[in-house]
Amino acid sequence: MTRKLSLGSHIARLTLLQGLFIALVIKLALAWLLPVTGDEAYFVLWGRHLDYGYYDHPPMAGWMTWLQLQLSDHRVWLRMPGIVTELLIALWLHALLRRHDADKARWLALLFTFSPLSLLFVFTLTDTGCILFAALSFVCAWQALQTQGRGRSLLWAAGAGAGLGLAFLSKYFAVFLGLAYLIYFFVVNARAWRTGVVLVLVAIPFGLVNLYWNYSHCWSNLLFNLVNRNQAAEGFSPANLFSYLGMMLYVVLPPILLVLWRLRREADVSVAEGLRLARVIVLTGFVGFLLVSLRKTIGLHWVLWFYPMVLVLLWPLAREGWQRLLTLVGWVSALHVVVLFVLLALPNEAWKFNAKIQRDLISAREAPAILALARAQAGNLPLAAQGYTPASVLAYQAGEPVMVMGRGSKYARQDDFWTDFRALDGKTVLVFLKRAREAGAVSAWFRATRPLSVQYQGQVYDFVVGEGFD
Repeated sequence: MTRKLSLGSHIARLTLLQGLFIALVIKLALAWLLPVTGDEAYFVLWGRHLDYGYYDHPPMAGWMTWLQLQLSDHRVWLRMPGIVTELLIALWLHALLRRHDADKARWLALLFTFSPLSLLFVFTLTDTGCILFAALSFVCAWQALQTQGRGRSLLWAAGAGAGLGLAFLSKYFAVFLGLAYLIYFFVVNARAWRTGVVLVLVAIPFGLVNLYWNYSHCWSNLLFNLVNRNQAAEGFSPANLFSYLGMMLYVVLPPILLVLWRLRREADVSVAEGLRLARVIVLTGFVGFLLVSLRKTIGLHWVLWFYPMVLVLLWPLAREGWQRLLTLVGWVSALHVVVLFVLLALPNEAWKFNAKIQRDLISAREAPAILALARAQAGNLPLAAQGYTPASVLAYQAGEPVMVMGRGSKYARQDDFWTDFRALDGKTVLVFLKRAREAGAVSAWFRATRPLSVQYQGQVYDFVVGEGFD
């Protein structure tokens, strides 16, 4: 028990800058070791085709990667928005609350920083902007409440509205944050309705940007999110519901949930309205996803945008309770970090017990070498794949366009905006296959096809050379 408490006391004694530096080192190491994921590679393509909207999501991830691409396309640099997001939020939480209690503000910021999912999140995804700007919006809304009756209140409200708008341009789930603001400013604390009006009016133009892109692109983004990705929903699913509840238990962690339950009637007069706002946001987000979970699976990353508000509700906790929480969360995070670093340090040969994992890891890390072997036999042909994930990863690794051919998945249609298939008519194309049995589906697009397989590090990778594209 003594050893466990020593970790908590050590974390509690850290300055905020020391804690952020330790977290930054861990995040940079993870960003270096983790192969680029399919989603990350996909958003790199967004950044290379800058637009104010895309087929399946609002544009913020593309804007972030476009900015990074102005200097480099190295995976660590491209992940910088994801790396710094939680660090910035920790700084904002500390700045927001330090005048009330400097030690508790520092412990809250450190608790957020060293929470497992905050520490391990290093990705630049649609969720990155949603997490970042939702937190910024919340901090500005809190400040607007703290400065009620003064001129700065409306400026803070405008900042909250801009944060909400930017969060919405990152991911549609920001609508839950907007709904929470409507509930709080026009029902729970109707005396602050002027703040709510300013917030909403400032946020509206950001939504209009997305609306206009959809209007000028056949409503494809809205149809994707409202129809395409929901076609597999089969009514109420108890498994999805319990999966969501279990996931939330993992995200928040049982010790924090237990403390929150004990603090449910505790209050701090100096920050009472801010805590009430945080509570409305957390409950709106939780209940909103709970209702969605009745019909479909909830992604772990979807709920991370309101996690900072969950931890803010710990503010009334007595000072001695913070060290216990820092101890428990610190050990959980340490376990996550050690396990993940061990897995990432394993050589490719260590995964030979599972051929699929080994095959995917090798291709994610060394696609150019595999492609070079294929081109040595087929020539320097245009590249294609049958899904957005292999096409995006191959495009990132090879540094050249890889089109998406065929039905693909419901996520695969953004490439249709970029590829003019008419220009390929009658030409020969090299198609990468996830599995050899997919060759039959490819044959219908060409006058003639021939299979091509290459071996690399004990794994076989399959292609099709298609001649006379129709």
